[in-house]
Amino acid sequence: MALDIGRRRLRRAVDEARRQHRRTPSVLIVGGGLSGLGMAIQLLRSGITDFTVVEQSDGVGGTWRDNTYPGAACDVPSHLYSWSFAPKCDWSRKFAGQPEILTYAEDCVERFGLAPHLRLGTTVEDATFDERSGRWRVTVTAAGAGHEVLEADALVLACGQLNRPWTPELPGRDEFAGPAFHSARWDHGVDLAGKRVAVIGNGASAVQFVPPVAAAAESVAVYQRSANYVGPKPDKAYGPFQHWLLQHIRPYELAYRWSIYWRFEARWLAFRKDSWSGRTLTRLMTKGIREGVVTDRMPAEVVIPDYPVGCKRILISNDWYPTILGPTVEMVTDPIERIEPGGVVAGGRRRPADVLVYGTGFHTTDFLAHVPVTGRDGRTLASVWASGVRAYRGTTVAGFPNCFLLYGPNTNLGHNSILFMVERQLNLVLQSLALQTETADADSVGSVEVTGEAFDRDDADVQRRVRQTVWVAACHSWYKTASGRVTNNWPSWTVAYWAEMLRLPRRDLTVTTPRRAREPVSTP
Repeated sequence: MALDIGRRRLRRAVDEARRQHRRTPSVLIVGGGLSGLGMAIQLLRSGITDFTVVEQSDGVGGTWRDNTYPGAACDVPSHLYSWSFAPKCDWSRKFAGQPEILTYAEDCVERFGLAPHLRLGTTVEDATFDERSGRWRVTVTAAGAGHEVLEADALVLACGQLNRPWTPELPGRDEFAGPAFHSARWDHGVDLAGKRVAVIGNGASAVQFVPPVAAAAESVAVYQRSANYVGPKPDKAYGPFQHWLLQHIRPYELAYRWSIYWRFEARWLAFRKDSWSGRTLTRLMTKGIREGVVTDRMPAEVVIPDYPVGCKRILISNDWYPTILGPTVEMVTDPIERIEPGGVVAGGRRRPADVLVYGTGFHTTDFLAHVPVTGRDGRTLASVWASGVRAYRGTTVAGFPNCFLLYGPNTNLGHNSILFMVERQLNLVLQSLALQTETADADSVGSVEVTGEAFDRDDADVQRRVRQTVWVAACHSWYKTASGRVTNNWPSWTVAYWAEMLRLPRRDLTVTTPRRAREPVSTP
């Protein structure tokens, strides 16, 4: 596999450095979600043992620890939404639920012996590159421990794109008298039985939690800004025979995983701007909604989007439409005017509510805005990203040596598994660490940084490709900023990203030896 290129190169560099009594890199990983754990596993497999994973919550899992709302599940089949180097062959069903995915993350910690490297309940306050030492200094805080400064040769920011819940600034929001919470901070102490529930938002989370909420509550009012395309979810539990095959016949499990990958990869055809596939899918989905959902009580403008398929995230559910067509659910399309202690006012009408749930998504386009990161010459990520976040191959930024992003800008997908993309990023990080190790001396390691020219060239290429996608159509989505710049999604086949990430071009890098007085290593 392509990931082995970076791992094997780093392993060779580490073994050679130890024979010659030279330094090997220390690494600080910020984030204990699947990306951070994947990085930790690959460091151990490459011979790097001096690393720490800093996680602000009390356990690993990232988004799968945060999102415990009813019905939470992945919309990518589990055999592809898991590491190729840490396969789980006993998934209970095709699309696993949140508890099973969280268990997988926790099992990875035990399976690979990561526990000694974890610092849970620890929040990163800021990160600064010290040019004199060539190391990163990261300020952290932990409950009851105050501030502490951690140092490392390399910094891996595995914070993801969907980790900071967003709630709109609605008039009267703080005056609501009943329980009010975001779906990513679900209050399981609230009994919804017999309650009137107001749900603000109708995105990917709401499509999953509204059906079980509606089954328990007296009534549910869903306040939506725009309709979504919701397709069927081909979910099923694995039977005993297929379970046996997946667990005991490795070629079968690999073939099954790759069959999922290529079927999902083919979906990219529908995400190209004005493509035949996209137009056909839009027509078919619109026809299906019109014939199967639209009624006098549920008019077309409430459930049929006014944008092409793929402009916003395509959702999958088997119980969304049956739920909203039920007698206890109301879809409200009027803009919310204000929140009152006992209800929500929209379109001049007050609808009473006992519980308020925000299914309004996350801060998605201002990556790492909550963590000040400072590179060379006092340059901050905030200043570099003032006009929109960007990164060389979604992974590193000019002016920030030995600093890497996992699930960074323009690496999200609308058609395949994000963990496939992160594995490609891990390969690039491992190759960078190998370069650091190869230029090390007895006291310190080298420095690797993408050049400004390569950084700008890569960004221009990504944005050129973006203009040929359906995401630039007229719809409001978390993929892009208010100015219309698409900051989150990879605008091509994932196999194209795979090819681009296979090897790290030296011509795109400045590699500096540990001694500041020396000239940079030639990078032809």
